[in-house]
Amino acid sequence: ASHGRGFWVLDNLAPIRQAEAGMTDAAVRLFDPPVAYRSADGVVLSYWLRDVPDEVRLEVVDASGEVVRTFEPEPEDEEDDGGGRYGQAGMPVEQGLNTLRWDLSADGWTPFPRMILWGVRTTAPTLPPGTYTLRLTADGVTETSALTIEPHPWIDDVTEADLVAQYEFGVRIRDQVERANQAVIAIRRMRTQVEDRLEDSDDARLEELIDELMSAAAEVEANIYQVRNRSGQDPLNFPIKVNNRLANLLSMVERGDGAPNDGMREV
Repeated sequence: ASHGRGFWVLDNLAPIRQAEAGMTDAAVRLFDPPVAYRSADGVVLSYWLRDVPDEVRLEVVDASGEVVRTFEPEPEDEEDDGGGRYGQAGMPVEQGLNTLRWDLSADGWTPFPRMILWGVRTTAPTLPPGTYTLRLTADGVTETSALTIEPHPWIDDVTEADLVAQYEFGVRIRDQVERANQAVIAIRRMRTQVEDRLEDSDDARLEELIDELMSAAAEVEANIYQVRNRSGQDPLNFPIKVNNRLANLLSMVERGDGAPNDGMREV
């Protein structure tokens, strides 16, 4: 049996190695993470919370001072109506020691309810090698720590410049997916608001104008997203639209480590 030997492969020893007297008296403690390697299992981040805070977030800041990833608690009692399959994981918030496994991805694009896409495996590009700052803030108390991301040691034919180019290209695609999704979200919000207004109106002319507006908006929405999708297999029957094509391109760019090729750029 291997039960006994399992102890010797225990990972994430950072909290034990960095433990010190009085540590548990601190309201917040962010432990120094190990070096993280791209194309591996990511990194485990560990932090201590003396009490469950009312407000908490963990930010990843790059060398230029830009926040490239923000973790927040999962919303309580939020019903997943489909869009959650593309959402990024939140951070655990429990009294005591918390651990968060992070795949080194940046902030991703925003999904919307009942979204069904084809061939989409990620919503965000992976951060390039470099030194980053982890910033944990809980009820106004902030702790920081440095994180180093290095290239995968087994990949020797890809330069750091290639990985930066891959990341920057991925950010451009992510931002375009975000624009497309926000357009759909705005159209659906407007539709709901208009329907609410119509319930309180008996103006036939107003209803006619709104019908024309909603028809035009529906056409725009259908060009951005395949509105006929109801299940994961529906994209086999109905062609994917703009946001799916872009999201799929991002997944292709992120399939390995390397600069985007000409075909990806031409799309």
